[in-house]
Amino acid sequence: MLRKLFRARVGGRSPDSQRRLDSLVDLQAGDLVTFKHRLALPPSVQGQTFEVSAIATYQFEDGLHPQLTLAGAEAGRIYLGFRANDPAEMSLSRNAPRADVLRLFDEDAFSALWDDDFADLEVAAKLPEYEGWLAGRYAQIKKWAEGYYYDRDCRGEELSSYADDGSEEFRYHECEDASGHFGLTVEVWGDGDTEVSLDIDCSPDVIEAMWPGEQ
Repeated sequence: MLRKLFRARVGGRSPDSQRRLDSLVDLQAGDLVTFKHRLALPPSVQGQTFEVSAIATYQFEDGLHPQLTLAGAEAGRIYLGFRANDPAEMSLSRNAPRADVLRLFDEDAFSALWDDDFADLEVAAKLPEYEGWLAGRYAQIKKWAEGYYYDRDCRGEELSSYADDGSEEFRYHECEDASGHFGLTVEVWGDGDTEVSLDIDCSPDVIEAMWPGEQ
């Protein structure tokens, strides 16, 4: 469906009217991204085309991280993130609802992420729907770290270090496997909501092509 959408968008436009997408920083809402068939990617992502449906921003100690919501007809919704001032690396993420988290991990072991000591976490069951998104074992590398979330694309803005620019403060725990390829992030929000994401760090060269959307 998204490939047909791309053909419909560009069919009547001259080449001179199209934006050039040379880097992750050029992506805007409405653009299309096609991934290569790479073993570094989950099977549900390999060879698939996604549309950038929204762009938000995370602010951490090392700067701004745009988060692109990618919507795919077959693979569902995933997220693409990168450091705004250094797009040489990127991460892909997908959320795991609480019911799945409690199937993937032992509940007592998972709750150890909140303890005083840094935790080790083993996957108790590899569910088929998360194929390619999971390592077998994770080590906690951050505990109660602080971040800010902006429900908008903040690239080009001068943001404060405090939560006074329309941001929402949160705390988070972060884990990664021994290779550094797989990660797990637990975000704890001010209202008590907890969100868990499975992350994959990779190079932007896993992207086959980026297509400009209709402006």
